[in-house]
Amino acid sequence: MAEKVKKPKNPALIAAVKAVAVLVCICVVCVTLLAVCNELMYISDDERFDRSLSKIYYGFEKDPSFSTTPVSQFASNAAYKGQVKNVYKGKTGDYIIEVLGGGGYQDGSVTLYVVIKADATIGGWTVKENVNQSYIDNLPSNAGSSWYVGKEVSGDLELDMTGATVRLTSTAINNAINMAAYYARSALGLGENPEADAQEAVKTLLGEGYENATFTNVNLSTATVDGTKSVVDALSDEDNKLSYLFRVTNGNDVFFAYVYGEETLKMVIVKDGEIFSKSEGVSDEDEFVANIAANRIYTFTFGNYNAYAIITGNAEGEYTVAGLKVGVTPKDYVLSVKIEADTDGKGKVSAITAKSNGYVPQGPAQTDTDKLLTSLVGARLDNIESLYNTNKVTGATQSANLIRAAVEAALTAFDAANASSN
Repeated sequence: MAEKVKKPKNPALIAAVKAVAVLVCICVVCVTLLAVCNELMYISDDERFDRSLSKIYYGFEKDPSFSTTPVSQFASNAAYKGQVKNVYKGKTGDYIIEVLGGGGYQDGSVTLYVVIKADATIGGWTVKENVNQSYIDNLPSNAGSSWYVGKEVSGDLELDMTGATVRLTSTAINNAINMAAYYARSALGLGENPEADAQEAVKTLLGEGYENATFTNVNLSTATVDGTKSVVDALSDEDNKLSYLFRVTNGNDVFFAYVYGEETLKMVIVKDGEIFSKSEGVSDEDEFVANIAANRIYTFTFGNYNAYAIITGNAEGEYTVAGLKVGVTPKDYVLSVKIEADTDGKGKVSAITAKSNGYVPQGPAQTDTDKLLTSLVGARLDNIESLYNTNKVTGATQSANLIRAAVEAALTAFDAANASSN
């Protein structure tokens, strides 16, 4: 019988098996340790919530009977790029609203916990999370306990950013705060809600079929038409101050609704530059009707940004136009835009002069923010977008939007005037 020949052992194979065995043991030990650590160090969502709130509202006790699911009708608002995620009611009648606000750096967002007290004022806020806000840690450490604190939720709140160095992140925070305030007055019944009352009055004036119209409040309270005179003053008269200017969309229809007064509302609704409807008691001879005709409002959407422009006067094709974006610095650019007829009769920019500008110290250099003032000379409605995209400077997008809005409004007005005269 032949003797069995033993195969020689493979040292490399044995070493590999041992290495795998060791790695498996290490993995088992690590998984076990992680499981133990997770058990010991686990933080529940409720505990995370309590820790966040302890920074600004120590001792808040949730009412367990209150549903945290927001009322869907008021859970979002395009004006703030906002969304309410959860709502917590306290046993003393205060609320914590978990809310997202958009419009930050790179169109990112900030999610906050916002305290709304039972007296309809803001009690504080803290950041839960953010998207793309690289420098959010540069915000003042006391921002959540000082910015907006004590302010009422009955209307739009302007930027409150004392000591801030992160403007676009502050804008997202402002949008989140306003989203929380909007929800508090609309869904929770806190404070007064004159804006909602005005919107309902506008819907009634528009009539049947406009029940689901979308409203954007064109907040012009701090913007100017010439660097000194406010837009509100330009659209008001001695007896009737402009309370709200809404951009109203219903399908393909777009209106501007001007609302005057407080106790007795007066309304003028404009479509395509012409008066569409007026409330009872408003005549064409009223001074504020003449002010609306003399100060035309235009609205534009450039990418993720909404911009507005107001034309306050023109003579022989020279328009004075303010590009506006209230709530975000810079506030406005007021330009003198000279338009001449091109060979085909369409308007073409022949000169642009800044009457006042939106340059913000510590922002992009003024030469960058003003670059479009010269590069849009020669622009027409059919090429302004390409000129804008080619010549705007990274970091100066807000200023570029304001300038483009002003110039595009002047071109729109010129072409409309020529079309009506032909």
